[in-house]
Amino acid sequence: MFAGFARGEKWGTTLAAFTVFTVASLAVAATSAIAAEPLPAALSAPASVRLFGSSENANFDISPFPKWTGVLARYAKEQYLEDQPCNGGGCALQQWKSFIMGLKGQDRRRQLEGVNAYVNRIPYMTDQARYGVVDYWATPREALGRGGDCEDYAIVKYFSLRKLGWSAEELRVVVLKHEVRNELHAVLVAYLDGTAYVLDNLIPDVREHAAITYYRPIFSINETAWHFHRDWNPASAVLVAKSSDDRAPGGQARTLPPAATTYAAAPLAPAPVAKPATQVAGPVPPAIDTVRPQYTYQPPLVRAAARSYAANRSESIAELFSNAGTTR
Repeated sequence: MFAGFARGEKWGTTLAAFTVFTVASLAVAATSAIAAEPLPAALSAPASVRLFGSSENANFDISPFPKWTGVLARYAKEQYLEDQPCNGGGCALQQWKSFIMGLKGQDRRRQLEGVNAYVNRIPYMTDQARYGVVDYWATPREALGRGGDCEDYAIVKYFSLRKLGWSAEELRVVVLKHEVRNELHAVLVAYLDGTAYVLDNLIPDVREHAAITYYRPIFSINETAWHFHRDWNPASAVLVAKSSDDRAPGGQARTLPPAATTYAAAPLAPAPVAKPATQVAGPVPPAIDTVRPQYTYQPPLVRAAARSYAANRSESIAELFSNAGTTR
């Protein structure tokens, strides 16, 4: 994961780097978009959902994200190990598969809750401590029973739901900024019944995305596309789930119960109270624009960052944007 992510650690340089995600810079990126084409059927399910209150551009070339494509390639080679006899205490992979198969045929919301709770049991460990690098994206084999950080939890949840028959288009690993903690973070989002649910290692229960107003999405990715998020306006995200468990009065995310600290390597420091979200003036843009695959649109800031990301696989997302010259 990204060092210092969502565990109470502060990055002064990280905060400076992420001034790039101001409304002004997002507006510049948005005006550079080419004309959108009709939305492919494969992406139609989440098209009307403004994820955390954002608009997005779908890009069909995921090659600028080698950490993610590397996970996909390694996972494809490692899957056979799930059926191998386990040796001594090294049975985490087989136990994971057995648990996932036990969720087969259950209600999809129950599957989300079960996967989220199971994967959140993974011990938290920074990439620096685990692998000796700033940022490493791990496969389930590498993370289960051994430790991981935020994107590792999201990745294991992604493949867990894929095993249960969820399509790639229904799932995304989302890299975002936690506006209350002023930290980078990553979660898994699953699209279901016209909304998006968040599977988060910092939150023990599964919540509808609109109930969390302090997550500002940067990009999201799956096996088929990556999405650049812009026009962030949390007030434009709409709660649609019928269950009252998904929301709190006023549509705000509920306060984490004390038991949630058991998921961290150390107790979480109390987070300051979030300020009410500021609404963006003017009409709300459409949730998603899809661009011609042969002319894949990459906003200028992300395009530069992607080159940096591809050139240096060991750096963090914060350093990526800083090195791309986007720090203000």
